[in-house]
Amino acid sequence: MRKLRKRKAVAALTLAAVMALSACSGNGGNGGSNGDGSGNADNAGNKGASATDAANGNNAGSTKEPLAISMALMAGPKTPDSWAEKTLESELSAKLQREVDVKPVFLPDWSELNTKINLLMSAKDTRPNILWTGDTKEFSKWVDAGIVQDVTPALQQHGQEIINYYTKETLFYHWDSSGKMYRIPGDVPEASYMTTILRKDWLDKLGLQEPKTLDEYVAVLRAFTNEDPDGNGKKDTYGLSGDNYYRSLTPFFYAYGIDVENFIKQEDGTVKFGSVMPEVKTVLELLQTLYKEGVIDPRMSTAANSDDEKVNDVFASGKVGSFYRFVDYFNPGNTAAVSFKKLNPDGEYISIDPVAGPSGFASDQPDPGIGWCYLVITDTTDVNGAVQVLNTMATPETFKLFTFGKEGEHYEMKDGVFTPTITPDEGNKLGLGNFGWYVQRKDAANIKNTEEVTAMFESKIETSKPMRDKIVVFKALNRPEWDKYSADIKKVRDELFWSIITGKKPVSAFDDFVKQYEKLGGKQIDEEAAGLFEKQQQEYVQYEAWYEENIEPFK
Repeated sequence: MRKLRKRKAVAALTLAAVMALSACSGNGGNGGSNGDGSGNADNAGNKGASATDAANGNNAGSTKEPLAISMALMAGPKTPDSWAEKTLESELSAKLQREVDVKPVFLPDWSELNTKINLLMSAKDTRPNILWTGDTKEFSKWVDAGIVQDVTPALQQHGQEIINYYTKETLFYHWDSSGKMYRIPGDVPEASYMTTILRKDWLDKLGLQEPKTLDEYVAVLRAFTNEDPDGNGKKDTYGLSGDNYYRSLTPFFYAYGIDVENFIKQEDGTVKFGSVMPEVKTVLELLQTLYKEGVIDPRMSTAANSDDEKVNDVFASGKVGSFYRFVDYFNPGNTAAVSFKKLNPDGEYISIDPVAGPSGFASDQPDPGIGWCYLVITDTTDVNGAVQVLNTMATPETFKLFTFGKEGEHYEMKDGVFTPTITPDEGNKLGLGNFGWYVQRKDAANIKNTEEVTAMFESKIETSKPMRDKIVVFKALNRPEWDKYSADIKKVRDELFWSIITGKKPVSAFDDFVKQYEKLGGKQIDEEAAGLFEKQQQEYVQYEAWYEENIEPFK
């Protein structure tokens, strides 16, 4: 998503970024619930043991012998022999009532990541017990080779924290149609993590109301541009700014129920690539008009403005009236928010509900609900022990400890506001964030969020639902036609769309793109998407029955 250019962001290397928590998918199953390779779930169908017993390792088949567990890690500062590592070992040992030795396997940077993972997975003596990875075409090969394990029986016995945290829909995207689960979601973003942001003080100064419709929103943006809202006597403000991604233009596209980055369900039950839907032309025409009027910040049109830090600087400057940007901006400790208040002491941004288009449709941008990274337990360890470790790490108290440190020692909580008491460099030395993206919680356990921001995230579940119901999120990792043709299609689309917005090309050029789409491979992409969508709908029916039998009773 997402979309998720954000979801593929580089790991934060400072404490402040770690605390942002921003921005991780068959035949295998060599270790069943008994850890002996039999795959027999002795406790299946009896609700499993209690969560307390599971955490303490008291279920049938468990052992009090020492447990050495190697984990491939991608997030954080990658500090060896860190405080976070030792603290996690202590927590795991106490809760599992057995000595636990955590052995981090730090993965390299993104450019070398897949090569390193494939090398690690190529031999049993180099495979980590728990692998962190993103989407990879190698996953199906691991399943076929039997080197990743079905975690279903272990989740039933020892994974209550995990199966209660993730939604039914999220687990579907990590479920295998064979009726097994070979991967556990790592980091799944909030249901929606972006919102329409407006300058409240500018609204008040100009006597304007919060916009409810797209027309009202456009009128507000024009006023922010033309009516000197900062009172300096100069025409130096913009109505809208953001990065060079379509997500910054969400209020416009979504008011018409379209997303140019995704396939959209049509009223007749078919699916269609959003970029070629006729409503796109209408939106591009409006955006071109606003760009010519100077309402849209011209920096949005340059690829150089794809850096979050640059957009944060624009946000902090106080010269822009609206963004479609992160909910996290409303945390008092957010760096962009702090900078904005320093430069604009009387300035105030607010979040508003999505604006409605001509038909009344309105929606925030949804996250697809699928983990952008995931965890697999390899054939090198007892699946029960590995799931017990992951389940303990997923508990709020343990998650907070290795993510933020100890309250009173590394941070303070005052009136519900999280404040670090150590520097980012000190946090890196402690290894805070090393275990990020391992069942990364986005609920109240993320104490960096204020109660207000947590409530905003929760409200986005509903405000993003209309588009969540329209966007197709493909479960399949294997999409050969998309992989073959999409890069060229998106390159042509992006060049054309921004040329239309900036007035370099007429709006009528959109019609040429629709014709060109099929020649560029769009026909093959559409046929593949239709087949995958139909298959996925059938799979979901199977999954619902599986979930009711294999997950729901064990929560």
